[in-house]
Amino acid sequence: MGKTLEAVAASDHPGSRGAAALIEAGLPGSTPLAALTPGGVIRELVESLARELEQVHEQLGDVYESAVVDTATGDSLQVLVDELCPRRPWWCWLFRSRG
Repeated sequence: MGKTLEAVAASDHPGSRGAAALIEAGLPGSTPLAALTPGGVIRELVESLARELEQVHEQLGDVYESAVVDTATGDSLQVLVDELCPRRPWWCWLFRSRG
């Protein structure tokens, strides 16, 4: 295994996709793997960013699911149904025909 992120990303190592993602996210490719060991400052920053991105991804998934009638629940579903079937104003009953 290589000594830097670039070397790992270019290899067939199982962590190559993760190393490539770190490089794409802005971490220098020349970052030594020793800097990514447990307790390292860079590793802590990367793990913090990964946790925050996971939360954002879950929240975006929830927002997406609440915008579709098939998967919406609770208040989201009520808002969607209200938009599909607009209610008539209260005064409409005054003008309806009686027969």
